[in-house]
Amino acid sequence: MLKFTKPCLCRYVFVITLILFTVLVSDRHLSGEGNVVPMKYRKVTLDNGLRVIMVDHHELPIVAIELMVKAGSVHESREKPGLAHIVAQLLREGTRTKESLEISESIDFIGGSLGVDCAYDSSSVTTTALVKHFETILDLLSEVTRFPAFNAKEIELHRDKTITAILREKDNKAFIASRHFSEMLYGGHPYAHPPIGTTKGLKAISRDEIIQFHKTHYLPNNSILTVVGDIDYEKTLASIKEAFGDWKRGDVLPPTLPPVTKIDGYKIRIVNKPDLTQTEIRLGHIGIARDDPDYFALMLLNHIFGRGPASRLYTKVRSEKGLTYGANSGFAARKLRGPFYVRTYSKNETAIETLLVVLGELKKLKSGGVTKKELASAKSFYVGHFPLSMETAAQIASRIIVQEFYGLPEDYIEKYMDNVKAVSMEGIEGAIKRVLDPGNMVITLVSKSEEILEKAKALGEVELKEL
Repeated sequence: MLKFTKPCLCRYVFVITLILFTVLVSDRHLSGEGNVVPMKYRKVTLDNGLRVIMVDHHELPIVAIELMVKAGSVHESREKPGLAHIVAQLLREGTRTKESLEISESIDFIGGSLGVDCAYDSSSVTTTALVKHFETILDLLSEVTRFPAFNAKEIELHRDKTITAILREKDNKAFIASRHFSEMLYGGHPYAHPPIGTTKGLKAISRDEIIQFHKTHYLPNNSILTVVGDIDYEKTLASIKEAFGDWKRGDVLPPTLPPVTKIDGYKIRIVNKPDLTQTEIRLGHIGIARDDPDYFALMLLNHIFGRGPASRLYTKVRSEKGLTYGANSGFAARKLRGPFYVRTYSKNETAIETLLVVLGELKKLKSGGVTKKELASAKSFYVGHFPLSMETAAQIASRIIVQEFYGLPEDYIEKYMDNVKAVSMEGIEGAIKRVLDPGNMVITLVSKSEEILEKAKALGEVELKEL
């Protein structure tokens, strides 16, 4: 007979509850209801400037909390890439009253979850549990966010762990290509490297700099707190005020960012990795910010061009030409203009042919646009897919906080599918004309250089880099 300890039993019950909820919600969507039910939520700004959003979601006795701090890797100094990331990772590794193990045991005991993340523009702490444990996870989130100890031993452990992860990237051609592509595209801008940072930057970061970054950026008037679940507004707000009301506000300074150099023609780099028999290909240019007015048009455009096995890119490069097993594209829309990218790979001997096919498809898209049938199919995908991304309290919390962070309209989520349906052929054509620029692109090739160099030179000047 199976026996469960109390922490194990709590987690078991929590997981089973989530599974049952997913089944119920899936049945609802399959029955054809398909629309996002308008959410009941309340917004409050505390006296210290903390923006609070509470969402009434009574589907299950579960609550999700997310605290987003408007500080990510763009807020680091150019010499210390990885600072924001290591600050975020250390939040749950000990506070003024709790050690790392105690934090983990506290969340495991109630069958909940506690995670941290650092992106380019923001950092976040998320936690979920059964609603009866709301006070516990709220207090824990407040503790780890506001009062991290930044223990010297933990700093060194995470520094070593992160540096090891970066060094392991050198065995992965996709990671190598992504790093070089971003570096070529953004130059001295912080978007030039992933939030995890660089080995050089991480080695240079001191404990004092970690403490100062936290003190400067982790402020109530620089943060958004979202609570989603089976909650009572007044009781929840009272608890939030108790946990965060004495958090002191401070001066919030925007980052000073260098301009991004305009691309003229093809900027090509080959990263030499002599052991490769396949070439990793990455190409693209500056794309859009998250609040771009053509966001929905470009989302649909990208689905048509480079998302999934029915896309133009996949059909041409794999199905028709047999040059690769995978090809995709995307717009990484951020607070500032993120990249538009295409990613694929091929055997070294067919790498440049594959690149030329991709460039040809981009030019065809630029000159010829899309068809009504393609647009209708893309709309159908997103109309069917979006409700599935709004099923759990944690998903809703994430969507709500994104809406607030990027300054999107108050009814953005409720009108999401209407916005998808409203995209016209003229809207797609205008977005293509304004944003897509296949004649001016960064191209990164990770390969055995001697096997592709001469062919690559036919496209333009090539920069050769060693790992």
